[in-house]
Amino acid sequence: MSKYLLIDANNLCCRHAYSNAGLKNSEQKPTSVHYGFFSTLISLKQMFNDYIFLIVWDSKSIRRKTESEEGVRKDIIKTAYKANRIKEEQPQEILDMYAQLPQLKLAIHEAGLCQIKINGQEADDIIASYARLLYHDAERIVCLTSDHDYYALLNDKVSIYDGMKNKMITVDSFKEEYNIEPKAWYDIGSFSGDVSDNIPGVYGVGPVSSLKLVREHGSYKKVLEHLHSQYNSLRLQYPDIKDPVELNRLASIKTDPDKPTSKYRYPEINIDTPFTGVALALEDKKIKKIPKTDLMILLFEQRVELSYSLKKMDDNIPDLPEIVPQAKDENKIMQYLEYFEMHSLKEDIKILLT
Repeated sequence: MSKYLLIDANNLCCRHAYSNAGLKNSEQKPTSVHYGFFSTLISLKQMFNDYIFLIVWDSKSIRRKTESEEGVRKDIIKTAYKANRIKEEQPQEILDMYAQLPQLKLAIHEAGLCQIKINGQEADDIIASYARLLYHDAERIVCLTSDHDYYALLNDKVSIYDGMKNKMITVDSFKEEYNIEPKAWYDIGSFSGDVSDNIPGVYGVGPVSSLKLVREHGSYKKVLEHLHSQYNSLRLQYPDIKDPVELNRLASIKTDPDKPTSKYRYPEINIDTPFTGVALALEDKKIKKIPKTDLMILLFEQRVELSYSLKKMDDNIPDLPEIVPQAKDENKIMQYLEYFEMHSLKEDIKILLT
């Protein structure tokens, strides 16, 4: 049975874009990612010498784009998935990374390593699908990434190696640390969101609170079921607000009315937001106090469901390409190292070429 090392290439490139920022050759061409990526490959080959390497690249997720744009149209969220990643507005380190990718991918090919990109799918979806596909025929599968979303893939054969921390995460070490099942990692994200991917969470519900909820109930759906069982009677008594004037009154309430810069207590609610009648009754002191976390989750339960879907990896991509190593070209690799003045790698890179 084979062993596989599945490498999230974009994650690795971003890491080196920052850690080696400013690194250039004598022609002032950035080399941060070139040097970092191949240094890492050399180290990985020493650690995982008997593994089959697969380098996976990102494409834009069509599913997440479609779902999030529909969420914007319905006013569940304000901006679409990854709308915060406008290429021209990225930091210089990331712009330098983009400039290096074409030659980097060519060099990886010349080093004989298999690399895959599937249009419409992100790297984590592709890796999740390979992990599922290879499970029965593989002895072990290791995912190289520092992205915590991969925790959801952990099982008896799939582990995660975080090169930034030089740490192997297994299903057992994960359960010991978090006391939840790996798949429940998506549920945590449904409440806390993900700033880097522009996935909004529930206001006032961070990762610690989300973990506590998932530990207690098992999934976001179970949390919602629990809250509905507690508060649906109040919703019948104080129905959702359909009067724009009353809705505006609720939306205008601030956390501290005496401070002009104070934040709104119920931001981004609209005419379709559930439990607004309960929230207004609470503000008007018609009902006793409700824990803020409970009320916010009920108000934004549509967002919770959408965020869960945006966080969840697609692990059943059909017709995955076969993992086939490429022919190595040592001369071109040496020319590549020479041009980018990565002389210190010339001896060690032979481990990739043998």
